Amino acid sequence: MKQKKQRSTPEQGEQAMIEAIIEGSPDAIGVAVIRLNCGCRKMAAVDKHGDPASKILMYKDNAQSICELCKKDNGSFARVIHQFISWKTPEPDAITKQTIIAKVLGTEH
Repeated sequence: MKQKKQRSTPEQGEQAMIEAIIEGSPDAIGVAVIRLNCGCRKMAAVDKHGDPASKILMYKDNAQSICELCKKDNGSFARVIHQFISWKTPEPDAITKQTIIAKVLGTEH
């Protein structure tokens, strides 16, 4: 099965959540977005050191709550299909971004 190329930009519902998270997190320079194979998402603000700047929020577009599977396994890492950080403007320099991405997501993009 061919995997669709995932965009590293927020989708419409994600963008509203990102803006709300940043607004409620004065130390945030970005929001980590983790998309799961069930359609749910985990999101949290990160600060300039790559440390959490908010609680982790889970949501699913157009749903009252997260799915039953996420309720059971809290959005297991094994079900992640795409992850990225949506940066606040102005974005940090490239080296800072790579350092934070590696710390927060455990990968280099």
